[in-house]
Amino acid sequence: MLLLTIVLLSWISNLSYAADLPERVDIDYALSGIIGQGKAHETLLVQNKNGEQHYTLSSEISASGFLKLIKRGSILRHSEGTITLGEGMKPLHFSDQRGEKPARSVEFDWNRQRIIYRRKGREMTENLPKDTLDELSFAYHFMFAPLPEQTLDAHETDYRILRSIHYTITHETLDTPMGKLATIVLTAQRTPGDSFKKKIWLAPDHHMLPVRIISTEKNGMEVDQIVTRIDYRPSENPTP
Repeated sequence: MLLLTIVLLSWISNLSYAADLPERVDIDYALSGIIGQGKAHETLLVQNKNGEQHYTLSSEISASGFLKLIKRGSILRHSEGTITLGEGMKPLHFSDQRGEKPARSVEFDWNRQRIIYRRKGREMTENLPKDTLDELSFAYHFMFAPLPEQTLDAHETDYRILRSIHYTITHETLDTPMGKLATIVLTAQRTPGDSFKKKIWLAPDHHMLPVRIISTEKNGMEVDQIVTRIDYRPSENPTP
């Protein structure tokens, strides 16, 4: 009974975050890694379209210093889809463009339960598990959906592959350029021989926004991004 009460309180609390969320949120991050630094800017837009809540997420990552000499241009990621309170985000499209290379795109065909990857002029299709998220929307999903107390099993995709990931959930006070933040931490459990690593810090006092993310690129390079600024404001193009 106590566990049920805790889960219900968590669910109600999550809905309250979404209820007073501005239409637009801009977040700046500082990035650090093995071979250099960079910065990221992400924008979340939430709008009502024909009686349905829609979201768009845009992310731009740029390198600085020595890393800029190696990774020219920015990494641009974009996710869009729908939102159902209590269920969270449901992506429809995701894209990833790096420098001057053509964008890699992912389409989520929920009616036919398939996920479609398009890159380098090729199209690849596989089954689409329920509740699958792209790597960008996953970090924002729990602004609109309840988060379990201890563990989470998730399906998550980038522009290449679909992963089944088991996360443990803990709590931590995080030091950031914005000061100390109470956070809920999702840590991906690694399997033997897998270099994949991911850890996400969500801030309950900031609508469950991701305030720090540690992840690995496909080449095994680890990137650590931590929040430096959060800006809440109305959408520049409000929907009637």
